[in-house]
Amino acid sequence: MNSLHIVNARLLTPYRLIPRGDLLIENGRIAWAGGSCGSIRPKKGTARIDACGMYVAPGFVDIHVHGGGGGDVMDAKRSSLERICTAHARGGTTSLLLTTLTAPLDHVAAALDTIESASRRSALDARVLGAHLEGPYLNVLHAGAQNPAFIVPPRETEYLPLLASHPSIRRVTLAPEVPGGLILAGHLRDRGILASIGHSGATYHDVLAALEAGCTHVTHMFCGMGSITRVNGYRVSGLVESTLLLDSLTAEMIGDGHHLPPSLTRLLLKAKPGAVALVTDAISATGEGLGAHQLGGLEILVEHTVPETFEIEPPGAVAKLRDRSAFAGSVATMNQLVRFMTGSVGVPLGSAVQMATAIPARIIGRLDIGVLAPGAWGDVVMFDENLDVVLTAVEGRITYQDPSHDELTGGAQGGGE
Repeated sequence: MNSLHIVNARLLTPYRLIPRGDLLIENGRIAWAGGSCGSIRPKKGTARIDACGMYVAPGFVDIHVHGGGGGDVMDAKRSSLERICTAHARGGTTSLLLTTLTAPLDHVAAALDTIESASRRSALDARVLGAHLEGPYLNVLHAGAQNPAFIVPPRETEYLPLLASHPSIRRVTLAPEVPGGLILAGHLRDRGILASIGHSGATYHDVLAALEAGCTHVTHMFCGMGSITRVNGYRVSGLVESTLLLDSLTAEMIGDGHHLPPSLTRLLLKAKPGAVALVTDAISATGEGLGAHQLGGLEILVEHTVPETFEIEPPGAVAKLRDRSAFAGSVATMNQLVRFMTGSVGVPLGSAVQMATAIPARIIGRLDIGVLAPGAWGDVVMFDENLDVVLTAVEGRITYQDPSHDELTGGAQGGGE
C-alpha cells in the first residue's frame, strides 16, 4: 500500500478549512489530517509533497458517470473503464459509480460483468465503487437521451437474476409509476441497493408510494422528470415539486452550467440544504472535443451553442441529441462543476466541495471516502485557486499530476519507523 505526506496545504476536510495543514496517508488510509503532524513521524520511504499553500480536499465522488476519454461503460471492455477512470482522475475524481444506459439486458449484463471485475482491482486511476443502472425501467415519456426502443417495464423474472448475479449493483434509477416499479423498489431496498427516482412522470402520490417502497434519492434533478400537470383544472404536483418538498429525498444535479441555470440551482439548494450531490452524468465524449458522437445508439452533438434566453453564458460544452431537443449527458469533470458552483452560483468553496465529496459518499452509504479524517481511505485532490487540478491520489497512490507542477513531488522521506 502507498504512503504519502502532504505538507503546507489548505486542507478542506470538507467540513472545515485548516489554513496550514498536513495530511499523512499510510498504507492507503489517512493517518493524520490537521495542523503539523508534530510527533507523528512518517515511515521510511513515504513520499513527501509540499502543497505550497494550495487546496487539498477529499477526492471527488461521482455517483453518476457513463464514460469519458472515449470510453463508454456500455463498451463492456476493461480498456474503456481504464480510459474513463483516467479522464476523470484529471478532474480530481477518485471514486466513480459507473452508470449503464438503457439497452437490451444482455448488453447491460455484459457491462456489469466488466464493472464487477474492475471493482475488485485497485490499479485503475479512480476507485470503481460499483454499478448504477439507469434504466431500462423508466417512463418512455421522459426518456431524454435514453434510447426509448429499449425501455421496458420491470419484470421480476428478468431483474431478480440480474441483481442476484451482480453484487456490484449499488444503485438503480427507476420510474416508480410504471407497472412493477414499486415492487422493484422494494427488492432494491431489501438488498441495500439505492433506489433512485428518475426519467419519471411520477405525481406527488406516486412519490409518496415510492418513498414507502424504499426510494430515497432523485436522479439528475429537473432533467428527465415531470412537473405540475392539470387534471380537470386541478393542479397536480409532479416529481420536481415533490422532491423540493420532501425532506426524506436526497437529490443530485448536473452542475455543468448548461443543464441548470443558476436560478434553478439556487432553488434546489435552498429547498434541500445538505442533501444535494453534484454529478457529472459524463459520457464517453468527455475530453474528446466538439462534434458528432454516439450514445446508446443515438446520434449526439457536443457543442457550446447556448440560447440567448438562457440566464448565463456557461463555460465549456454540453452533449445534445442530434435534433437539439434534449441534453445527452455532460462532458464535464467534477472540478468544473465545483468551479461553476463557486463562480456562477455563489456557493462557498467548502459547501461546493461537500457536494462533490461527503454528500455523494453518504448518499451511497460510503463513510470511508469523501472526507479527510483518520481511518478514511487516502483519496485526495489538490487544486489551485482556479479549481484547476494539480494532483489526484487514490489510497495515497498518485494517479494524476499536472505536468507543469513536477516540482511538487519530492523524494522519499527517511528516518521513520
